[in-house]
Amino acid sequence: MLEKDMTTEKAYSEKVQQFLDFETKRLQKQINEYKSNIKVLGEDFNMDNPNGGMYSGMELTQTHHEMEKQMIYAEEAAENIHFYRKLRKAPYFAKVTFKPETAPAGKDIYIGLRTLQEHDTFRMLVCDWRAPVASLFYEDFDGTKAFYKAPKGNINGELLNKRQFKFENGNLVYYVDSDVKIDDDILRDVLSSSSGEHLKVIVSSIQREQNKVIRYADNQNLLVLGPAGSGKTSVGFHRLAYLLYQNRTELSSAEIIMFSNNDIFSSYVADIIPELGEMPINYASFYSIFAAELPTMNVADYYSLAESVINGDTDREKSAKIKLNGEFMEYVARNADDVDPIFRDVVLFDETILSADDILERFLGDTENNLKTRVDRLIVYVQSVVTRYFSENREAVYKKVDAETEIGDSTEKAMKRLLHLTKAQAEDMIRDATRLDAVDIYFNLLEGYAKEINCPQLLETKNSLMKGYIEFEDALGAVFVKTVLGTCAVLSGVKHILIDEAQDFSLMQHKIILSMFPRARVTLLADTNQAILPALNTANAEIIADLYGAKTLKLNKSYRSTKQINDFATSMLAEDKKYEVFERDGEDVRELCGKTKELEALLFEYTGISQSTCIITKDIGDALRVYKDLKKKFPTLRLCDNKSCELSDSPIVMPLALTKGLEFDNVIVFDKDGGFSGKENEKYMYMASTRALHRLSIFKAL
Repeated sequence: MLEKDMTTEKAYSEKVQQFLDFETKRLQKQINEYKSNIKVLGEDFNMDNPNGGMYSGMELTQTHHEMEKQMIYAEEAAENIHFYRKLRKAPYFAKVTFKPETAPAGKDIYIGLRTLQEHDTFRMLVCDWRAPVASLFYEDFDGTKAFYKAPKGNINGELLNKRQFKFENGNLVYYVDSDVKIDDDILRDVLSSSSGEHLKVIVSSIQREQNKVIRYADNQNLLVLGPAGSGKTSVGFHRLAYLLYQNRTELSSAEIIMFSNNDIFSSYVADIIPELGEMPINYASFYSIFAAELPTMNVADYYSLAESVINGDTDREKSAKIKLNGEFMEYVARNADDVDPIFRDVVLFDETILSADDILERFLGDTENNLKTRVDRLIVYVQSVVTRYFSENREAVYKKVDAETEIGDSTEKAMKRLLHLTKAQAEDMIRDATRLDAVDIYFNLLEGYAKEINCPQLLETKNSLMKGYIEFEDALGAVFVKTVLGTCAVLSGVKHILIDEAQDFSLMQHKIILSMFPRARVTLLADTNQAILPALNTANAEIIADLYGAKTLKLNKSYRSTKQINDFATSMLAEDKKYEVFERDGEDVRELCGKTKELEALLFEYTGISQSTCIITKDIGDALRVYKDLKKKFPTLRLCDNKSCELSDSPIVMPLALTKGLEFDNVIVFDKDGGFSGKENEKYMYMASTRALHRLSIFKAL
């Protein structure tokens, strides 16, 4: 690091800081003007106009519109001020010096979270990390020959240097010239930092393979495969931010949904899109689908199923496996709309316009569409018959209507009212006759399938209905029935979906998503080594890719944990499942045994280093017992269960199934009664140990 260059870089950083200060003041002045305008408009709103009368309807509408517009401008300016204040801590993180073939000299391009551009000269001080030219920083080129993809084609040239910066509270601390690759020392510095309660922005340390995923631009669904710690989730969210940047006129944050089985995880990642300078996206789980599609049902959560299987309930596992597989789905698809509704005659003045038998014959003859479409088509048909009857028998109907119409009333209007009423009553009759309960249909189909394959255990979960709830796998089946019938919501306004831990979604869940969001592009993130219920869910990457017609890209390197933790975790994988790791030295993995006293000592040691400490148990029962044993000595300790949990900077006890996607500085795997021991439990130990960034202990409870 040359002193002369450092002086130059500090001067530039001060210039950018001055720009941020100037912009903050300018925007605050604008906000004050917007508020003043709103106040004036509001005062005028309550005053008479010059002619002495009140505002007209059109004038009031225009006033309201102008006030709303000024409020929106003020909110946007306030959001920019908030973001600029964040940028003061680190206004940029890199610089590339690039000389295009057509240029006489190289040009310095500073790269940060957002484009910063002077208003008077239009000079760009900092380039958004998502801009095409910023890709020069993330790509590794052979030598200095380089290019980036611009809208009009490739821009070829010479990459003279890459420089990375380290800021602390707005002050430039040092820089590293990294030639044509991102410097490993900077990366180690980033990875060595403490874990927080929210997922981190990684724009300063995106690796080449991650950059390829983020900037994947083909109009195709994408499946991202990668091991624990490869940055799949961060990459997925940075990809969303990139797509929003590249498609401003075609895609908005409001049109994006992130799906997860884990509501805790949704809160963990909720801030990352705003941190990247975009408006928040939507977050959903299947419980939101259940709430909308099965509003009267109390649905058991995914984790009750997961814990049953983890704890060795083989009957429940076998039953759920059958219910969620392709064969049963095909059975449901063939038989769900095999209904024989009871229609009534359509009658007017004691004369049958259309008999119930004719309506039923018409309904049963329409075999090429789902139930909803068949019902809609039948209603159109029946109403057309009613309209035709009124037209063809106008004189007779008119006389009967006229005879019942009071003097002074219009017979013509009464005729129109009667036609409308007859059509409405016919529609109501048809909808009532075909309004089927998806839960009843599902269990009837399940009963038939159980007899067909001689597996009465399939119906054991039906007992839950008597207790006031429906099991998770049965709720999925009922929603799938609705997709077959065509009565499930179709949300065409959603344009992109991010599915995290896609290997933990069953085939049925994937099919439901495809049915409910037909216009959405999909980015899927998966690690088949971390399939918590592989027998029930879609742990085969090829099947997932085929379902969505997705392009598959792989992340082959793990960055999360230290070398010692990675060595421990990968020792539990088959040779063909192992992956490359980024070398970062740390403490040895410790294996201890003892009772509550020894566990207290270990937790005291770890929380003295970092409050980001998690005790991972096999199930919620163990988590509750550990929490009760430790709570007196550790008042800030929290229990995370499937009903409530908010991540914060304090130690936590959590069952394994809820830890998916999370990371902690320190992890204690609480192994009671061999729940994490032995070959059969290696996949659980792997999942638990890969949650640790810096320190890992295996505690065998005595």
